[in-house]
Amino acid sequence: MRWVHRGRWVVIDADTVIEGGYLVVDGGTIMAVGRGDGPEGLPWTDHGDVALSPAFVNAHTHLELSALKGRVESRKGFEAWVRALLVERASLSEAALLEAAHDSLGAAMAAGTLVFGEVSTLGVTRPLFDEGRAMGVWFQEQLGAPLSLSMPEAQGEDVLFSLAAHAPHTTAPDAIRGMKALTSAAKRPFTIHLDESEAEREFITTGTGAWADFLTERGIDFSGWPLPAVDPVAYLLSLGVVDATTLVVHLLSSRGSHFARLAAAGATAVCCVRSNRILHGRVPDVAAMVAEGLTVALGTDSLASCESLSILDEMRAVARCAPSLAPHEIFRMATENGARALGLSERFGHLRPGASVPFLRLALADGKRPFSFDWFFDDTLTVTTLCNDSAPHMRVRDLHHG
Repeated sequence: MRWVHRGRWVVIDADTVIEGGYLVVDGGTIMAVGRGDGPEGLPWTDHGDVALSPAFVNAHTHLELSALKGRVESRKGFEAWVRALLVERASLSEAALLEAAHDSLGAAMAAGTLVFGEVSTLGVTRPLFDEGRAMGVWFQEQLGAPLSLSMPEAQGEDVLFSLAAHAPHTTAPDAIRGMKALTSAAKRPFTIHLDESEAEREFITTGTGAWADFLTERGIDFSGWPLPAVDPVAYLLSLGVVDATTLVVHLLSSRGSHFARLAAAGATAVCCVRSNRILHGRVPDVAAMVAEGLTVALGTDSLASCESLSILDEMRAVARCAPSLAPHEIFRMATENGARALGLSERFGHLRPGASVPFLRLALADGKRPFSFDWFFDDTLTVTTLCNDSAPHMRVRDLHHG
């Protein structure tokens, strides 16, 4: 059933805001956008002095680690954190991991984050996507040197399924190339952690160190890897796997020349600044990424290293650590950049005809203040998720099916 939604402002994307606008939605799809009251003869809802906005996109998270919130010490260094995480995760059942993932998904969606790039090692979060409880891309993550590689088989057409290499310091180069070849053939995005820690950088640049010892303990033979390399970015670029469908996550210690090379290759950087600060006490240089022309999307990593999976919270953290960035550029990172990187730009990241419902209703306590992208950094902002009719919806299944 077609329904008209009116708002004082309609945020089409980071570059276009209509004052006094409307959306016509039908069957989970935006059919029309314009200025004024909209077509006559259709049921309508006037939301008043609010802004209607695209949903937020979390381009990198690990829902399957949600049960580890508050269970893993983060102040003893990255290697110690990884060791503790593996122990804690092994102590929990798949049912407990899935239940916590479902709960954290609902909390993120209630805050307006409705599209996810979920990276799963154990595979326990696959049902959330198969059953329509989550939207986005589900990545099967691989480490070491897998004996065989194949693309995850999709159960339907509403969700994309793909592969993720964990990182250059944990995954064999042939496996990284193999996964990229499979995702490219399937026209799917490919994601990989890159330059995440000093332990990674030491291993990549020397082929030795504490991380090398850790891999040996885990039974991962790296003797045939092309190490040492100049740095993690140069190493990954040398494998020939970075292009416009590659998401590189973190880039904690990388600088201008690295960003320029990744931008030239067409990659999207996914920044998880709150997680980086908790685990490493510092954040990537997001402003320099933008200055070098590198496309930036936002992620959260997991609740094992972050307070929430809300991209609104992540936007506010980026604004604090990179105050030179314009608010509308941070909004772009949280919407269209993430959607494009995940291969979902036709459906998400904007409110143009053909985009998928749901979308967001944004309101400030001061309801008369004209819209600006500064709204997203105002503590009085209220976010409500809207589907096809006039009523707000918060259940994930309802959101997915409109």
